[in-house]
Amino acid sequence: MSEINTVKSNGTLTLINGKKYRGRLEANETGAAFYLRGKTEPMVEWHYTRLHRMDNIRRGGTTTQITVILKDESRYVFELDQGLKVYNHMDKHWADKPVTPRTRGDELHRLAELRGEKIEVPKKHLIKRRHPNRSIAGDIGIYLLLVIVGIAMVFPLVYLLGSSLKPLDELFRFPPPIWPSHPTMDNFSDLFVTMGQSYVPFSRYLVNTVFITAAGTFGHLVIASMAAFVLAKFEFPGGKTFFAVVTTCLMFSGYVTGIPNYLIMSRLGMIDTYWSLILPAFAAPMGMFLMKQFMEGLPTALIEAATIDGASTFGIFWHIVMPNVKPAWLTMIIFSVQGLWNTSAATVIYSEAKKTLVYALQQIQAGGIARTGQSAAGQVIVVAVPIIIFVLSQSRILETMASSGIKD
Repeated sequence: MSEINTVKSNGTLTLINGKKYRGRLEANETGAAFYLRGKTEPMVEWHYTRLHRMDNIRRGGTTTQITVILKDESRYVFELDQGLKVYNHMDKHWADKPVTPRTRGDELHRLAELRGEKIEVPKKHLIKRRHPNRSIAGDIGIYLLLVIVGIAMVFPLVYLLGSSLKPLDELFRFPPPIWPSHPTMDNFSDLFVTMGQSYVPFSRYLVNTVFITAAGTFGHLVIASMAAFVLAKFEFPGGKTFFAVVTTCLMFSGYVTGIPNYLIMSRLGMIDTYWSLILPAFAAPMGMFLMKQFMEGLPTALIEAATIDGASTFGIFWHIVMPNVKPAWLTMIIFSVQGLWNTSAATVIYSEAKKTLVYALQQIQAGGIARTGQSAAGQVIVVAVPIIIFVLSQSRILETMASSGIKD
């Protein structure tokens, strides 16, 4: 081999069969060769094009172990006095070296090996802890508390569903069982049979409730969103005063506003009509307050950019603002559906054909203990709709507590 640009190091060669040979390793720009002590002809020689893999482990000081694997699966292990120098020289001129993806952890491990440090592999845990600075006892206590609270919250629903599936003899058993021993759907079928024999069928109450809930929720969503957009992104005289009035209205419950609403609906001639329930739902203050607070988090620069591009005010509201506040209006839908679906409307609707599902349920409960199972079945139908809507939109509802868009 040429002496020009040649790197040498004394050391030991170990073959696959375990035999060891003392000598020196020389490397230049084209390849490397190992010479036995006192010999001029190489014992092992290879060109860089034959290289398949080359590894380096620092033993300490300047001593280094180099492992060379050729494409014909030949394997040579060198313990060299100046191994790092030889390795860097070969690696520099090895143009055909394989490209292997390396993470930051791999690089730290490689540097630790070069320094001769002992690498400690972290233990793998079956359960990944979200808060590693908290003790295991703290984790167990928190999860135990969550389980207890979860059971307490779901128990009424499970008991209600179980009561709707109990036969009559199990409904009055003491102590009452949580889940029936012989589940049956007779309570649901008896509910429709009983209400089907009345002046107004059960399906009529259901249709009335669905119509009032859908119309009231849609109108509340549109009007509250448009009003919130104006209050949040436009400045006009009296805007802050108007929002202060809306915020004050949140303090009053439905029992306090019941008489004023009745007087207004009576003057407008809407008593005993669907509008007596739908129209007040349009002006519910909770929806506008929620939407306004959420819309204030949207960057004004986004609206200004759309205005420069020629978008109309309604186009900005419908195509830009509403998609970005989807978590807020999904939450508003939950509140609106819950309020309208559970209203009895007994004070403003007198015609039997226009009454709601909750009123029908109250009539079933008035039938005595013989209709206890039917009453439980009706309660399951009333409770099911808000729960289903919440389950389908819960992931978006949780985003109302944090900003999901960009900020100024």
